[in-house]
Amino acid sequence: MDGRENIQEHLKKLKLKQLDTRSLSFLALFIAFTAVATYLHIPGPSTSYFNLGEVAIYTIALTFGAKAGWIAGGIGSAMIDLILGYSIWAPFTLVIKGLEGFLVGKIANQNSEQKMDRKIFAIIVGGNIMILGYALAKAFLLSWAVVLPEIGIDFAQMLIGGVLAIPLSHHLDNYFRK
Repeated sequence: MDGRENIQEHLKKLKLKQLDTRSLSFLALFIAFTAVATYLHIPGPSTSYFNLGEVAIYTIALTFGAKAGWIAGGIGSAMIDLILGYSIWAPFTLVIKGLEGFLVGKIANQNSEQKMDRKIFAIIVGGNIMILGYALAKAFLLSWAVVLPEIGIDFAQMLIGGVLAIPLSHHLDNYFRK
């Protein structure tokens, strides 16, 4: 495997049972990127916090595919829940953010002539899964009264994440095609 395009295509076709050193290194970098973007946060009204984790998750998923989005989104985000003292949320985050990254990568990387439309649709689907997932988790752990004020924060994360991730992933796609 040599060249930039090869690592992008290699990670899109990643087989978890056959991880090589190069793939593991890139996945570790993706987890770290997601963790740092999530760590930079603003506390929310009750239980959540606004962060730029979606920028990382969406960029990775759009550029490197579903499995990279799943691993980076789930592990990177859950690690920060543990570090910031939101440990009760870590299992939910692992599943919710992992699923969000997986779906964004899966939908966006299907063969289609409408690449930009696919990316936008993928982010809308993945972001709504994140919003719904956290709404259900908050209702389960706390109450439905907590859910409504928090939806705005989750929606803002999805919107800002998508607005920043689409051009970032476009530039990365161009970089890997050179």
